[in-house]
Amino acid sequence: MKYGKIAISASLILASLGIALPAGATPQLFMQARSGGLPAQNCQYCHVSTMPKKDEFKPDDLNDRGKWLLGEKDKQHAGEIKTDWLKNYTGAK
Repeated sequence: MKYGKIAISASLILASLGIALPAGATPQLFMQARSGGLPAQNCQYCHVSTMPKKDEFKPDDLNDRGKWLLGEKDKQHAGEIKTDWLKNYTGAK
C-alpha cells in the first residue's frame, strides 16, 4: 500500500510537469543540454519566464536562444528540437 501511494504521488507530479512545460520543451531536453556540457541552469536558458506553461506558450516567450532553436527545428524540418543544435548557436552564451 505504501508503494502504491508513492507511485500515485510520483505520477501526479510527473503529470503536472507535463502540463507546466511549453510545447516542445521537456525536462529531458534540459537534462540533455546539461549532460552535453552546456551551461543550462534552468528553463531560462531558452525561455524568458522561469516556469513556462504549456497552455500559455507563445514563441515570444522564448529568449534569443529559444527562438534560434525553434528556427532550427523549422529549417531542418524536424519533428522535435535536438539539444545537439545548441552547439551551433553563435549568439550570446
